[in-house]
Amino acid sequence: MSDTTISTTKKSAGMFESMMLKMFTHSAKIMEVEELGPAFRIITLAGDALRDLAWTPGDKIQIQFGGWVQRTYTPMNWDAKSGCTRILVYLHSDSPGVQWARAARPGDECVFFGPRKSVRLAHPQAGVLFFGDETSLGLAVALSSQVSAPAMQMLFEVSVPADAMAVIDRLNMGGAQLVARLGSDAHFTALEERMAALLQEHPGADIVLTGKAATIQCMQRLLKHHGVAASKRQSKAYWATGKTGLD
Repeated sequence: MSDTTISTTKKSAGMFESMMLKMFTHSAKIMEVEELGPAFRIITLAGDALRDLAWTPGDKIQIQFGGWVQRTYTPMNWDAKSGCTRILVYLHSDSPGVQWARAARPGDECVFFGPRKSVRLAHPQAGVLFFGDETSLGLAVALSSQVSAPAMQMLFEVSVPADAMAVIDRLNMGGAQLVARLGSDAHFTALEERMAALLQEHPGADIVLTGKAATIQCMQRLLKHHGVAASKRQSKAYWATGKTGLD
């Protein structure tokens, strides 16, 4: 392939990417960055493009970082009238999303896809049991807006409980239970005991499982053992060891 052909191919790819971004994305400006300890940031996005967009609690957006690199976030709330939304970012690695969140400053521009359907509650009659980890806290806040506080029980596995508590206290997630993550998944027994107790206290509740794929599989086995119907549970894996691109 000649240099001219390579140059033409790259130019065509760039034009195609630009066209797709214009057709399917929205632009926003960072209005505020709030640090919640060393591990989390709340980033407020706003702009005319956010007005009148259809968003249901649990829907996701995907922020674009160029070259089709993107990361998925669940808005905690969305004001379609004023054109404003907030996301919670967990600063747990050196991924493109974490690099963006660490460098984010008010006035910065960003581009995102969505909102799009991800996890939704279908009018639960007997409450909700929500399970997740640090990557799920934003979703828990969004879904809790649809369920009264006593009717939504939350259980999280976390690496540093103090970091997660900073989020829980700031976002008024009262009653959330935390189990510290241990090596070789030694904490799974404690998670199973907590979930089994919640199932007994809240029979018939809808179940939402999120976070690490391996832990979700553990919880699914427990739910099957307790006879929880498939129609009463839904799951969304946000990450798995050694894998990228889950949302």
